[in-house]
Amino acid sequence: MAKTAAPKSPAPGGETEKAAASATATSPTAPAFQSMPGGAPFFELSRLMVVAIDTSAGRLIQKAQTAPNGPWPAAWSIIAPGTFVQMTAGITKDGRVAVVAQLTGSPNLFFITEDANQVGPIDKWTAPMNIGAPAGAVSYSGFSMARDVDGRIELFVLDNQARIWWIYQNPDQIVQVQKTITPPGTTTPIVVTVEERVPPAQMWSDWLQIPGGLVSISAIRQADGTIALFGINSGANLYRCQQKTAQALKVTDWTGWTQIDTSGTGGFTAMAPIVGPLGATNLFALTKSGQALHTRQKPAGTATWTPWATTGYSRVGKYTLASGIEGNGDIMLVASDVQHVHAFNTQYDAATQNWSGWRDFNASSSNTRLMLDYNADGRLAVFSLSSGAAGNSNSLWTLSQMSIDSTEWEYSWVSLADSNVSQAIVVRDLTPPV
Repeated sequence: MAKTAAPKSPAPGGETEKAAASATATSPTAPAFQSMPGGAPFFELSRLMVVAIDTSAGRLIQKAQTAPNGPWPAAWSIIAPGTFVQMTAGITKDGRVAVVAQLTGSPNLFFITEDANQVGPIDKWTAPMNIGAPAGAVSYSGFSMARDVDGRIELFVLDNQARIWWIYQNPDQIVQVQKTITPPGTTTPIVVTVEERVPPAQMWSDWLQIPGGLVSISAIRQADGTIALFGINSGANLYRCQQKTAQALKVTDWTGWTQIDTSGTGGFTAMAPIVGPLGATNLFALTKSGQALHTRQKPAGTATWTPWATTGYSRVGKYTLASGIEGNGDIMLVASDVQHVHAFNTQYDAATQNWSGWRDFNASSSNTRLMLDYNADGRLAVFSLSSGAAGNSNSLWTLSQMSIDSTEWEYSWVSLADSNVSQAIVVRDLTPPV
């Protein structure tokens, strides 16, 4: 008889089982919650990858650093055959890149991962697995992916009716098997019953609807292994909810939505949650007037949150916001204002909430969506997905800090795509080809 396997104890802030295995970091001040695969320092193994859709042909594509901390190739690689209209990406429990994408002409979603047995310089991907579609869904307005306490992927989807859907990889099962052994000191074999962990009979759960209606959603794994959701509805109201247990398997395992915008904040247009160096979930969000506000769990892991605060006033309103973790473990924010000037804001002390204040560091010629992640050597890289400018529509660019914890940035952008790239997602690949 099979039973669901209990979740394993999570690494603080939670990345993967592979991450939890190591207690060694390249930087002595690196936070405990960063991903650190066993056997080698994390920064020496990872590389950055961008997953996107080629709008000229609808192809699902990727481009990755050629080696940890290496350069970017000129060409993009195709992940799967066919044409796609929507996608998101993340990381499996063993560090491989995972993609969920919608094929053109069908509401069905498909799950694709890097092949665990890939060999050689060319990335190999598994055949797309059809995970179906939520009941009545025709199209989608948003995806968000997170890993839970077991490292299993959980996917959250907003459909064309603003309904919230949830699907997850089922946990392993525990089965009882009989084995013949010969006890030490004897020559007589005996049969014993032992418990073994085996894959589930069905890889994915059914589609489950979480009550509510949203136009934007963001999922994040918290320090205790539970997943928190943040969402904005059509009225620009901001909400949060989280799993009551680290192995949530049904809708009643969620707390329900709590509205967190106030009469003082007004509505919100964007959000950027992240787990900070003290293990608390932090939420940064942009008001309609373009101010970046901040609230966080206090104490970490509880349902108690601080009042809204500002990390620094912006004289020119901002319209896009991203959060990341520096190599020294502190939070960094990047944002762009309506004049297309990019600025960063670095946290100096999480306990006292001490910030550098907004500092301009570069600019673009059009509206952008910004993303942050760190290189193999710990330097943060910012990615800018541009749109709207003549001859520069859907272009993708990147530049990095000069060193860990540096307030200096590279001056010249590296072009990853001149045009025709959309829905780009930056992921950190722990299993680059050899």
